[in-house]
Amino acid sequence: MINGDRSYLPIDGINRYLMEMVRSLDVIVKNGRYVLVIPYNVDREFYDGIKYLKNIKVKKTILPYFRFWTFFYIDIAGLFPHRIVINIANRNSVFGGGINILHDIIPLKFYSDRNRKYLKKLERLTNNSDCLIVPSEFTYEDVKKTINCKCKMQTIHLGWQHYPDIGEDQEIFNEYSCLERGSYYFTISSISPHKNLKFIYEVAKRNPDSMFVIVGAMNRGYGFAYNDLKNLLFLGRISDKKAKALMMNCRAFIFPSLYEGAGLPPLEALSCKVPVLASDIEVLHEYCGDSVHYFDPYDYDIDLEDVLKTKVAKPEEALDLLSWNQAAKELKDIVEGL
Repeated sequence: MINGDRSYLPIDGINRYLMEMVRSLDVIVKNGRYVLVIPYNVDREFYDGIKYLKNIKVKKTILPYFRFWTFFYIDIAGLFPHRIVINIANRNSVFGGGINILHDIIPLKFYSDRNRKYLKKLERLTNNSDCLIVPSEFTYEDVKKTINCKCKMQTIHLGWQHYPDIGEDQEIFNEYSCLERGSYYFTISSISPHKNLKFIYEVAKRNPDSMFVIVGAMNRGYGFAYNDLKNLLFLGRISDKKAKALMMNCRAFIFPSLYEGAGLPPLEALSCKVPVLASDIEVLHEYCGDSVHYFDPYDYDIDLEDVLKTKVAKPEEALDLLSWNQAAKELKDIVEGL
């Protein structure tokens, strides 16, 4: 039983993980062995992505998502014999057990007001899971150093193969006539502190003749006025197709994060053969290898064009090592092992 509780939200990194893992599992599992449970008010884009599954049954509940939806439709249902619950979004069953995915421990690193509460949540997660899955060796080691993890833990890397299938909506360039194809720097990110959009702001301020474009959720802002620069355009959340059009036509993709559990957006950019400027942090080396241009995310006086002149490996050297199909096979092996 796969917990699709977050599927009522617009597609983000975790929902992308859920969608692509389910679609890849559907190809390799026996008919009827897996069930994806989703709320009645499932996001339309998400539902369109999973409605043609052949082997995984999709069960839409009669009620929309509410506070105790997961408890009633997942936790209680998971008590029946021979059922294994797979939780995708950093949680575990009230009654313990199951396969649980922990994407990162960012709240412990950046949101000090939640440290104690989140640490207790993580301790329950790591002590009560049958298997805890993390998306990188970096996160694996970080969890081991931070928490007394008593359950089995395994790394399953993310894939990128969904991105080439996303179409491009060129209408975005009519909506924003100030954007000239091939001349702007592009970023996909929320404004959460660990995403380090202050780097984009400070670099844009120092380079008024260059254009910078950011798309993503406007949550957890932290003080800088991102809309007071004429050469910094924050579009908020837009469709995947419009974001893809911006990706395909940018000068380079910038990923300035200070901390990540994985590294999906740079992989998406590499799949488009777009030059990638990425923070010099451990997890991005794990995902992107030598295929991106690394920079110091605290250096606001950086010359981006100089960084782009550094030699990098072909995108395939990183991309060929990762796939959703392989991730699904590894998850299936864990399920069958239980």
